[in-house]
Amino acid sequence: MPPPANEAETAPAALVTIDGAALSRAFTAGAGALRNQAAALNAINVFPVPDGDTGTNMSLTMSAAAAIAEQSGATTAADVAKEAAKASLMTAKGNSGVILSQILAGIAAAVTGDTIDATTLADALDRARAAAYRVVSNPREGTILTAITGASEAAAIAAHNTTSADAVLAAAVEGAREAVARTPELLPVLKEAGVVDAGAQGLFVFLDGMLRGMRGEPIDDAPSDFGAIDASWLEAREQLHGDGAQAGFCTEFVIQSEPPARRALDPDAIRAHLQSLGDSLLVVGDEAIVRVHVHTAAPDDAFAYARTLGALSHEKADDMERQFLALAARSRDSASKPIDGVAVVAIGAGDGIEALFRSLGAAEIVRGGQTMNPSAGDIRAAIDATGATDVIVLPNNKNVILAAQIAAKDMPGVRVIPTRSIPQGVAALVAMNIETSLDENAVSMAVAITDVRTGEVTLAARATTMHGKTIAEGQPIGLVDGDLVVAEATVSDAVRSCVSIMIGGRDAPLVTLYAGDGEDAASAGAIADALRTDFGIEVEVVAGGQPHYPYLIGVE
Repeated sequence: MPPPANEAETAPAALVTIDGAALSRAFTAGAGALRNQAAALNAINVFPVPDGDTGTNMSLTMSAAAAIAEQSGATTAADVAKEAAKASLMTAKGNSGVILSQILAGIAAAVTGDTIDATTLADALDRARAAAYRVVSNPREGTILTAITGASEAAAIAAHNTTSADAVLAAAVEGAREAVARTPELLPVLKEAGVVDAGAQGLFVFLDGMLRGMRGEPIDDAPSDFGAIDASWLEAREQLHGDGAQAGFCTEFVIQSEPPARRALDPDAIRAHLQSLGDSLLVVGDEAIVRVHVHTAAPDDAFAYARTLGALSHEKADDMERQFLALAARSRDSASKPIDGVAVVAIGAGDGIEALFRSLGAAEIVRGGQTMNPSAGDIRAAIDATGATDVIVLPNNKNVILAAQIAAKDMPGVRVIPTRSIPQGVAALVAMNIETSLDENAVSMAVAITDVRTGEVTLAARATTMHGKTIAEGQPIGLVDGDLVVAEATVSDAVRSCVSIMIGGRDAPLVTLYAGDGEDAASAGAIADALRTDFGIEVEVVAGGQPHYPYLIGVE
């Protein structure tokens, strides 16, 4: 007897197996579902720390992975799965994002052919479960691990009763839903806070989005209501901050083995070394590339150790106390209207730089810059933390512009001004007018940075040659607007040479020196005095405190 017409319409024969196009469609829809529900997921996050960014981290991780898989041109299910898994390892954000990347890795390990049938899908979800548990040093039930177990077990049962991959995925979605509902009974902190686990809920959102995308159904555009953290619990947790209960930094980075030696990385050894630095430790990867996530009070120690092993990238260290206090403030006033006017998020490193940005009106500062590029998730969290409808983001580093643009994607009230340096960021803030609109400010700030030249004086990281001249490792060098143009015997000589190039042809230029970490006021003052005498120009000195660059130079 044939099935009813409506049943045939919801389970077409094409969905008995999942080909590459359908899998790519499913990943894209899953990422879209996470993006739509990111704020709602953030609002209920309390484990492992109540920092309000689980939804953002899962969304950014999956959005980047899905986009890279789609752009790769992969056509088979195996290739799509592998591209997504590989991309997610590099783009993973936060504890939840790293675990999600391992779920994708488990799926990729099981999918080897052009298509995925019911049995293979069940196996893929089981391997995803195993991979997720394997990466967590102290697995806890009542988390995303419980959700992937519920999905895997339901899929295994379905695979014994059907040959339809569609039906297996539908069962997995229902299994995840039921597991999410159980999380408060498994993790006391959730029951105390009155919420389900944000990571588990996020996995359900992702799988449900995958199912809808695979079927060609629309995903929910409107944010869902997953509840809210109990105000009295949140207040009690906030009071603990006086005793340092939430101290530490959510620290992440990627290590890659470097040529020519290509020393193999050992994830197990890295994990063993970092266990003493903190908790929530996740170490994933292989001998060529390893991603690390750890909550620690000593992020610099973690970075320093990692640099002894290979090339470091994707570094970030988020102040968890600041994140928690921002979440607490939002939760206390969840019914309030967004802040009026335009808020600015600026990226920068150094106590003086941060203080300067604050004094010029920046609402949020994301710590980062050269060698410590913040992720799109960090920037998105700062955008959310402003509480403003209209936000301008100043990346202040060429390597941060893309992350800022990804963070601002699908946020109509956010504009990214492509500032490539701290001096450009300062000029943009000076040009801001709080009485004008978002777009008017965006235009005036974009115009303001076109007249700024930037110099950077640092020490050569390795021996090289420039214009036929040999440069020794550790020698003072200078870059002007990103180009290496100066190599001198001393830092002060490098500053002078950069300024000489930068002021050429300018009438009455204003030069600002940003003195870096370790540069004392007397030395900076002496350099400024010499520039005034030699060039007859106006020079200002700012104690920037930025790392890696003894001096940054701005010329307007």
